[in-house]
Amino acid sequence: MERSGIEDVLHRVDQALPFVTVATRATPATVSCAEVLAHVRAGHDPLAPWRTALRSQMERRHATRVAPHVPAAFVLQWWCEVAATPIAYAAGLGPWVLLPDPEGLGFELALGLHPQRVVVDPDRAPVEVDPSGERRSARARAAYDSIVSEVVEAYAPEVKMSSRQRWGVVDDVWATAVRGARGAAGETVGGPPRRVSCCFIYALPGMRACTPCPRGART
Repeated sequence: MERSGIEDVLHRVDQALPFVTVATRATPATVSCAEVLAHVRAGHDPLAPWRTALRSQMERRHATRVAPHVPAAFVLQWWCEVAATPIAYAAGLGPWVLLPDPEGLGFELALGLHPQRVVVDPDRAPVEVDPSGERRSARARAAYDSIVSEVVEAYAPEVKMSSRQRWGVVDDVWATAVRGARGAAGETVGGPPRRVSCCFIYALPGMRACTPCPRGART
């Protein structure tokens, strides 16, 4: 697909999203996914400053000590959302498989330290038309996995995180993005499915576990 067609797909994705903007131009605030991956491959922990900043913000906001596993869960989820959101919505809104490479994908954070702007470079994110919904879904999921998996595997060495939690985040974020895309396309979607992973929001004062939390009634 030519650049103009890719830009049109990304515009449609942006229009369908309620809380996140998808843009095609980077700014000085854009963090490249390729940069994050390069640090991981060098044995570093590039998301540590993000976790530290989020933990400090949570402690100021709630006036209490926050255990490190809370921001660790949020940051891992948000990292996965950066890739899941544009890829899942492209596949859900039309016959499109968005295939960004890490150089063509980036993000910018809101004041609340969650991604508010996902940047997709049309020159590094080809779009292929695939009329088969089943095949398109599988290809989209594979594209998502290829971007997030290395970071997930190496994530948060200072935080004890089970493989079920770690890879559960990958699955849960994808399922949520797919459900959102289906709803944006006009399909009827039921309630949110039971999650495999936990965001630990219940550990913050005044908060409680969400309905699909795997902890269920235990909280």
